[in-house]
Amino acid sequence: MIVRALLALAGALLAVPATAADIPASQPAQDQGPAPLPTEQTDAPIPAPVQAMVDDVLANGTDAEIAAVVKYARRAYPEHCQALTAMVSRRNERREAQRREQLASTGFFEAWHGRGEIGASRSTGNNDNLGLYGSLTLNHEGLNWTHQARASLNIQETNGVRTQEQLLAAYEPHYKVNDRFSVYGLIQAERDPFLGFESRYSVSAGFGYALVKRPNFTVNVQGGPAFRIEDPINGGERESVSGRAAVDARVRLRPGVALTQNANAFLDSEGSTFNSSTGLETQLIGRLSARISYNVQYESKPSNGLVSTNTQSRVSLIYGF
Repeated sequence: MIVRALLALAGALLAVPATAADIPASQPAQDQGPAPLPTEQTDAPIPAPVQAMVDDVLANGTDAEIAAVVKYARRAYPEHCQALTAMVSRRNERREAQRREQLASTGFFEAWHGRGEIGASRSTGNNDNLGLYGSLTLNHEGLNWTHQARASLNIQETNGVRTQEQLLAAYEPHYKVNDRFSVYGLIQAERDPFLGFESRYSVSAGFGYALVKRPNFTVNVQGGPAFRIEDPINGGERESVSGRAAVDARVRLRPGVALTQNANAFLDSEGSTFNSSTGLETQLIGRLSARISYNVQYESKPSNGLVSTNTQSRVSLIYGF
């Protein structure tokens, strides 16, 4: 696409009539009047080959192809900069209107997409060790609402004895107030007896804000009150009101390679919780990617005999759909 467009632009340049500057010195140049300034706009139509080239790339090209073709068209015909800019703006407005119309007509059970992640480890010899990790994240975007459902499982056994067992399921809806500001809700259930609780349920609501929103760099933050019910392994039940904060950041280092950071914290006097996952993702083939991550979970008041911090390094495969 982009090669064809640039060849068309080259042909258009070759078809431009010669100016006084192009006529050899041995031939007297005819008086053609004062030349227009390079940035001067004109009401003359865009040359037909250039118009056809730009129309084609706007209709069928990617954003990168459109940017490249329009860049060189502006450079070759600076007097048509405003017209070329207006064409791109109209195309973007049409695409945004179509996107909003499509989102408005999308039902709750339609247009879900997501990603599945799986990892495993196995060692034999003096110790027989088996570790399994899997997660599933589903997302749905409507005109005003977005929904996310996620679940994860992390199990490890050493010499036939369970040494790690983490389960999590969560549902998180968002209402978009504007392009950056949103209101969220969260319902979450967890199990991790090796961090001191048989089950823990959390409910939270608050506000979200997109601190950075760029094609290659995004940072989203959340904050609000939360209510938690915990069933410790040593008996009893704890209820607490806490505050919740979360951050979700992604940096595209190069095409197909991204650095991610996800962290959230529940802060209260009965026992605070902090989770962090730092990962490096690399696209392999199509929708298949590989991920290396370092994960930390901290409990300020673990059950007796348990340490407060668990860390784990993982290598996993991700499939997007």
